[in-house]
Amino acid sequence: MMSLSRQFRSHRCVPRPVALRAAFTLVEIVIALAVLGVMAAGCYIGFNAINTYAVTSRLYSEAQTAAQNQIDLVLSKEPFDVSAAYISGTFNPALGKVPIEVMTTAELDALATSGVAFPTAAPTATPATTSSYYPYYPYYRTASGQPISRQAFIYQDPVSGQVIVTGTLVTTVADTATTMTFAGATTNLNLRRATATVSYSFRNKNYVVAMDTMRTADQ
Repeated sequence: MMSLSRQFRSHRCVPRPVALRAAFTLVEIVIALAVLGVMAAGCYIGFNAINTYAVTSRLYSEAQTAAQNQIDLVLSKEPFDVSAAYISGTFNPALGKVPIEVMTTAELDALATSGVAFPTAAPTATPATTSSYYPYYPYYRTASGQPISRQAFIYQDPVSGQVIVTGTLVTTVADTATTMTFAGATTNLNLRRATATVSYSFRNKNYVVAMDTMRTADQ
């Protein structure tokens, strides 16, 4: 006969309750995916902002370079002899004594009246050497009485090749009418102020870079 201790002791072959296995619930998975989505969106927005800042800085540097190059042309183009250009009392563009980079609006009108046909938009091709406009390429004028303009730069998408930004350079020249009086005689210094303005638009925002300089006649 079996003892009481053996009768009431659990048998080894009786299966014990199996412990539940740990796992993620559906709510936890949804929350984790939401956190990952927010982090991915933040990274995308951050990299996009960095790329926009880099492109904006590059375009601004190109605009500054274009304006500086035009200022250098204003300061270096020769001959600039106002006395010889107005020897007959009125401006004669056929004498070639005033470069187009330092011509006032009135002088540009006289140049157009002499037979030089300026385009009203940026030219897409170099004109023939026999054209009266050839020496003044690639400048253009939007209308009579307006300063000269030219295409400053073109920024293309490196992947698609699509033109994203086009800059426009406008050069405005004004005679300051500065004179000097010495020994009772008044002399016109033929001092002109030139302003090179580069304007462009990027992501629905307008940008303008302007530089000024002064240039006096060589004679």
